[in-house]
Amino acid sequence: MTDRSGRKPKVPGTIRLYSPHDREAVREICCRTAFRNAGCEKMFEDRELHADYWTRYYTDFTPEQTWVVEEEGRVIGYFFGCTNTRAYTRAMALRIVPPMVVRALWRLATGRYKKPETRAYLWHMLRHGASEAPEVDFTRYPAHFHCNVLRQGIGKGYYTSLVLAFLDRLETQGIERLHGFLTEEAEGSAWHKVGRAFMEAHPQIRFETVSEKPTRLFQAVLGLQTPMVNRGWGMRVADYRRYVQFLRDGYRL
Repeated sequence: MTDRSGRKPKVPGTIRLYSPHDREAVREICCRTAFRNAGCEKMFEDRELHADYWTRYYTDFTPEQTWVVEEEGRVIGYFFGCTNTRAYTRAMALRIVPPMVVRALWRLATGRYKKPETRAYLWHMLRHGASEAPEVDFTRYPAHFHCNVLRQGIGKGYYTSLVLAFLDRLETQGIERLHGFLTEEAEGSAWHKVGRAFMEAHPQIRFETVSEKPTRLFQAVLGLQTPMVNRGWGMRVADYRRYVQFLRDGYRL
């Protein structure tokens, strides 16, 4: 796996295509790294539904766009690529989310959920989830990705190797733009700090669009008072490549 900057990534483990026997490992990593590495149980105790929401489309509908990171025979990370976010949203809306909602409400009604955080999480998402989602034009920015690596794999170059390879595939398919979403502190976040450093180093490059919506999810569920936002961004693939190379060279991600 070589990115188009001409540098061959030096990673200690193996990056390979996803196989169905990786499914449970991927779902476990998704639950362990949820909510900024706090683990999904911090806010939502139903690991099955959490993993379904965040991984099922990629592992079950488009496994050919999924990669895993393996060290010593153990999967420690995954990368989900998506070249058609409209297809993703249709599948989520029609085939994945509706049965999840039914199961969640049934489990809530029958007393399966014991933690007050779970009840607060479900209530907040049902009432405010849609209104707190930032707006991004999926026609203009059709591609996205989702990547998680366990702590033992951080700082080894996996993240940027995976993203750069995905950008190669997008360019090969003639896809010129992508987007992403993240939830962070409204001020002083890593996104602000790293983004500012990148723009100082490359003043000619900018994110084409940035959309923010305040979210009270962490306050409603955990009582945290730090102002948080859901951010959406869109960028040209060629410019985002420079950003990822900046992360690789300056932060060893």
